Amino acid sequence: MNKKYDVLINKLQLTLDDSEVKENQELTTILMTYKNKLENGDEYNFICTKLTNAITNYLLTHKFKAPKSVLDLYNSLENKASKYRGLSAITNWI
Repeated sequence: MNKKYDVLINKLQLTLDDSEVKENQELTTILMTYKNKLENGDEYNFICTKLTNAITNYLLTHKFKAPKSVLDLYNSLENKASKYRGLSAITNWI
């Protein structure tokens, strides 16, 4: 596996180790789902995009409240996800 996968898997694990996240089954499920997908070799940028979408949906349904570790994870991924979304939009236009 490549370094960026390892970095993201470690970030996900640190977020999962947060006591506030451990107490929240919904967040734990979301994060574990994407951590497992990365460990199974799913495409990195696609996972970043899907994970940021899942966190956004969580925030929308929980009055924009989430543990700081989840928000930090989201912020670290948003740039990668935005680039991927932009690239896929360009290919659709062409």
